[in-house]
Amino acid sequence: MPKPFGELFEFAGPGAFRIRGAGKGPGEFVLVHGIGASAAYFRPLAERLSAAGRVHVIELPGHGKKLEPKRPLSMGEFARATWRVLESVCGESPMLVGHSMGTQVVVEMALQRHSVSRAALLAPTVNERERTVPRQALRLLQDGLIEPWGLKAILARDYALCGPRWWALTLGEMMDHRMEERIRNVEADLLLIAGEKDPTSPPSWSRLLEHAAPHARTAVIKGAPHSLMYRDADEVARLLLEHAGAPVR
Repeated sequence: MPKPFGELFEFAGPGAFRIRGAGKGPGEFVLVHGIGASAAYFRPLAERLSAAGRVHVIELPGHGKKLEPKRPLSMGEFARATWRVLESVCGESPMLVGHSMGTQVVVEMALQRHSVSRAALLAPTVNERERTVPRQALRLLQDGLIEPWGLKAILARDYALCGPRWWALTLGEMMDHRMEERIRNVEADLLLIAGEKDPTSPPSWSRLLEHAAPHARTAVIKGAPHSLMYRDADEVARLLLEHAGAPVR
């Protein structure tokens, strides 16, 4: 397993959070992971972004090593809880970056705080044409065949720590969230990044969301799977830094 990224901040209590932060510079980035995952799979991307600014990698309640809340949280509740803890560690308008379910949380965060001027959605969920549990399970299995082995090891550990109960409860909230409707009200400048080979969140879905949002564009990474920020960290970092207006190194 890779070494943890940066300095650890922990916020105790129900729905406890873990945040890792590192880097310095004019930019500030908040990375939000997907369902069942932890902060670990963001390490390659976080390291590259930390050369241009401060990076905060969120670990949502019920994920990683933290105890789950007493009930499932909606995407809006995840977003409000994330803002509360971010007030202690970062500025008012960081660039928000979500992956998979984390894109749903980021969209809700942008709707809750109009100070958010830029955000990025990596492999956004859930594709409206395949919004059923059997179809999503099939796509997850298909994606697993093309993901790097290093990522598979990280996710196997993360899913075990998250546990099937919390994963299933969170999946229900994830499936209820309508990204194609919520994104219509996001005023922030959005960058959607899709993996060309991603069966879960194909480029066609990102382009549909692009047309639904007031201010958005889509970038497609050739040959990339769902967890594109792990395998293609260099290219994703380059796109994010361009979107943030930060120097690309």
